[in-house]
Amino acid sequence: MEDIILLGLGGHAHSVTDSIEQMGKYNIIGFLDTEEMQGKRFRDYIVIGTDGDMRQIFDGGVRNAFVTVGFMGHGTVRNRLYGQLKGIGYAMPNIIDNTAAVSRNAEFEDGIFVGKNAVVNSGAKIGRMCIINTSAIVEHGCRIGGYSHIAVGGALCGGVSVGEQTLIGANATVIQNIEIGRNVIVGAGMAVHKNIPDGMVLYGMTEKQRNIEDV
Repeated sequence: MEDIILLGLGGHAHSVTDSIEQMGKYNIIGFLDTEEMQGKRFRDYIVIGTDGDMRQIFDGGVRNAFVTVGFMGHGTVRNRLYGQLKGIGYAMPNIIDNTAAVSRNAEFEDGIFVGKNAVVNSGAKIGRMCIINTSAIVEHGCRIGGYSHIAVGGALCGGVSVGEQTLIGANATVIQNIEIGRNVIVGAGMAVHKNIPDGMVLYGMTEKQRNIEDV
């Protein structure tokens, strides 16, 4: 098996770790996280360093890395970590749970996580570092920009376009052929029937402009 280092020991890391173990392709050597997290453990895996140790670990022979930091309300942290890892030379594999249904005609960039019982259908295109979480549905012909997150049970009907660093909340549904911009948050349980411009936050009956500079 090939060695892999994981970045971030939070709740999302638990799901990713489980999927990696099931794949049987990668040997997890540990996590990188903050100074406060040093020595913390998840099952058999320990936090062995911080982001500052990326280069040393690469030079020690580890060539694969995966960002296990979650979306955290925006995709900027995942974006930054991706740039640092790629700059060093790490490969960023896609981690796809063995219970997910993924069309052979879907297109993936790198660093993507597809969780348990998720569906990615024919002709879908998923940008780098996206999270397609547990039981999420990405239907035929959808386009998802990099660093976005389709949360648990979220559903994109056919032909939906989602911009970069956007969150589609848990059990939200976007009907067919809708265009959702960059840096948008669609709240849990929302049904989206119209195009949404960049930087909007939708929840309940409320729509407001998001300050992109803050994230």
